[in-house]
Amino acid sequence: MEKHNVHDFEEPGENLKHKIEEDEDDADKLLCGYGACTPGWLQGFHNAKCLLLVLGICAFIQSFVVNAIFPVGLSTLERRFKMTSTHTGIISSWYDFAVLLVVFPVCHWGNNGHKGRWIGWGGVIMALGSLICALPHWMVDIYHPDGNDVTNQTDFGQCANRDDPECAGKPHSSWFNPYFWMFILGQTLHGVGSTPLFSIGTTYMDENVSQKASPVYLAIHAVLTSFGPVIGVFAGGFLLNLYDDFDRVDRIPMERSDPRWVGAWWVGFIISSISALLIAFPILGFARELPEAKRHRAKDVNQCHAANGDVNAKAPRDLTKLPACVWKILSNPTFLVCIFVGIFESIIINGFAAFMPKILETLLSTNPTLASYLSSVVIFAAATGVMVGGTIIRQLKLQVGGMLKMIIVCHFFALIFTTGLLSHCPQREFVGINLGYEDLSIERAHDFSISAKCNSECHCKMEWNPVCDRNTGHMYYSACHAGCTSMTKNQGSTEWSGCGCLTSNNTFHNLIHGIKEHPEVLNQGYCHQDCGYREYILMVTLFVTVVASFASGIPTQQIMLRVVPFDQRTLALGINWTFVRLLGFIPGGILFGVIIDTACLEWGESCGKATSCLVYDPFKLSWTITGLAIVCKLLSILATIIGYMTYRPSDLDNAGSIQTVDSHCHTALHLVVNDDRLPEQAIIHASYGHM
Repeated sequence: MEKHNVHDFEEPGENLKHKIEEDEDDADKLLCGYGACTPGWLQGFHNAKCLLLVLGICAFIQSFVVNAIFPVGLSTLERRFKMTSTHTGIISSWYDFAVLLVVFPVCHWGNNGHKGRWIGWGGVIMALGSLICALPHWMVDIYHPDGNDVTNQTDFGQCANRDDPECAGKPHSSWFNPYFWMFILGQTLHGVGSTPLFSIGTTYMDENVSQKASPVYLAIHAVLTSFGPVIGVFAGGFLLNLYDDFDRVDRIPMERSDPRWVGAWWVGFIISSISALLIAFPILGFARELPEAKRHRAKDVNQCHAANGDVNAKAPRDLTKLPACVWKILSNPTFLVCIFVGIFESIIINGFAAFMPKILETLLSTNPTLASYLSSVVIFAAATGVMVGGTIIRQLKLQVGGMLKMIIVCHFFALIFTTGLLSHCPQREFVGINLGYEDLSIERAHDFSISAKCNSECHCKMEWNPVCDRNTGHMYYSACHAGCTSMTKNQGSTEWSGCGCLTSNNTFHNLIHGIKEHPEVLNQGYCHQDCGYREYILMVTLFVTVVASFASGIPTQQIMLRVVPFDQRTLALGINWTFVRLLGFIPGGILFGVIIDTACLEWGESCGKATSCLVYDPFKLSWTITGLAIVCKLLSILATIIGYMTYRPSDLDNAGSIQTVDSHCHTALHLVVNDDRLPEQAIIHASYGHM
C-alpha cells in the first residue's frame, strides 16, 4: 500500500501564528471600492455574506435568461422571425459553444488574476448579450398576422377573388436570416459573460470563507441558481400573454387564443440586461480577496481520493506542461467513464432544456403559455433529484464504488420511465394535412394538398389562420381554405359561415359516423383536444425520469472530485466541462432541433419559401425522442458498468474520507472539497488509515 508522508499536512504552530499575524497586517490593504474611492461605510458590506448574495443574484440572472426565457420563447421566435427548429436549436447550443471557446483561457488567467473583476466584467458582457437578443423586436416591422394592412376592412381572409400577393423582397430564409445571426451574437456574449461566474466564481467564494462554512455557502449559491429557471418559466409564460407589439400599436388585432398570437418575448431579455448590468457593479467593488481569506487558507488540509496519480500533484502554471497533465488525468479510467456518462446525459438534458415547452406543446396539444407552465414541473423534478442524490450519498456514506452502483440504479429507473413519453395526446385532425376533404385519413406517404375543388375559386393566400369545426373536431388551414365567405363576432369569438368545404366534408362525416345535421359554423383557432389520462401519465413518468436522471448527477460529480489529485481538480473539471460541452450540450440542442423538424407535417410558406413548422406529428416526435433517450441511457449504464469493473480504490479511499458536499446543476458549478479538521487531527487520521 502506498505510503504518504504525514508531515506534508503539518503546519508548525509558530509559523501558523506568524502567517496569521501577517495576514492581519495585509487586511488593511484589502478594501472594498472602486480605485481610490473606498469609503468606510462600504467596508461593512465587504464580507462573505454580501459576496454570496451578489454572486447568487448574478447566477440567478444567468439561469433566468439562458435556461428559461430562451426555451419558453423558442416557438414564438420561430413564428415571429420565420425560423425552423433547427435554427433555434443552433441558437440554444451556441451558448455552450461560446463557453467552450473561452473556458480554458478564463480558468488559466482568471484563476491567477482578480476573480471579482473577471466575474463583474463578465456580467457586463452578459447584459450586452441580453440587449442584443431584444433588438430584433425594434428591427422587424410591426407584426401583422393577416399579412395585410390592419385598416383593410374588405379582405379579412374570406373566400373571394383576389390578386396573388406580390413579394416585396426576397424573404429571409435558411441561414441568411439576419435575426438568426442577431440571436447567435447575443448567445455568444451570454456564454462568454457567464463563463467566469461558473468557472472561477465558485473558487472565489470558497477561498473567502471558512472550511466549515464553505459547503453551506456553496449550497445556497446552487439554490439561488436553480431559482432562475423556476421564476423564469413563470415570468416567460406571463410575458407571452402580452402582445408582441403592445408598445407600438394602439389596438391589439387578435385574441390570445388565436394560433397566430405572438407574445412579448423580448421583455424578458430587457429585464435580464438591466439586472445583469446592475449586479455587475457591486461585484466589481470587491477586493481580490476578503480580509479574512488568508486566515482561512492557512488551516486548509488538502487530501486526495485518487485511483491513480500522485496525491501531492500540482496543476501546472506553465502552459507547456499543461498537455502532459491533461493526458495524465485522461488516463484515469474512472474519470474517463464520468466524462462519457456526462456526454450521454448532456445530449438529453440540453435537448429537453431547450425544447421542453415546445415538446410539451406538441405532445399535449396545448398552447405555448400553458406548455411553459407545465415545464416548471420538470424544473422542480430536477431540483428534487439533486436533493435526493445528495441525501442518499450522505445517509449511506457512499464511496466511489457505491456511487457507481447508485448511478447504474438511477439510470435504470430513468430508462424504464422514459417510455412514458409515448403516452401523448391524439394527433389534431387538419383537413388537407392529415385528413382528406372527404373525411378519410391520408396515408403519410401521400402527396397531399390543402387545395381542393371546394376552395379552387377562393384564391386563398398561404397564411396560417386555422379554424375549427367543434362538432367534428376537424380543423382547416384557414377560413378561406374551408371555403367560408362570411365572418361574424359572437361574444368575443370569431365565427365563420357559408363554408363550402364544410358542407362537403360534413356530408361524408355524417354518413360514416351516423351523425345528424348540425349548424355549419367554424370557430377561429384550434379545437380543444381532450387527452384524458394520457396527459397525467406523461407528466408523472417525465417527473420520475428527471428525478432519477438528476439524482445520478451528484455521485458523478463526486467521483470526478475524488479520483484526481486535489490541486488538479479545477483542471479536471475544466477538462470534463470541455468534452461535455463539445460532444454533449452543443450537438444535443442541434440534434433535438433536427428531430423536431423531421416530425413536421406542414411547413409555412412565404413567397414560395418554407418558414416555420405549422403542424407536428406527435406520434413520430414522441417515438423519435424516446428512442434517442433510451439509447443514451443504455450507453450511460454500459459506461458506468465498465467504470465499476475497472475501478481500483486507492489506500486513501479505503481510509476514512473527508466529508464533501457537492451540488449538481445545468451550469459549470463545482465545489472544491475542504477538510474542516485541524492539522493535528488530519495527521492522526492519516496515520491511522495507513496502519
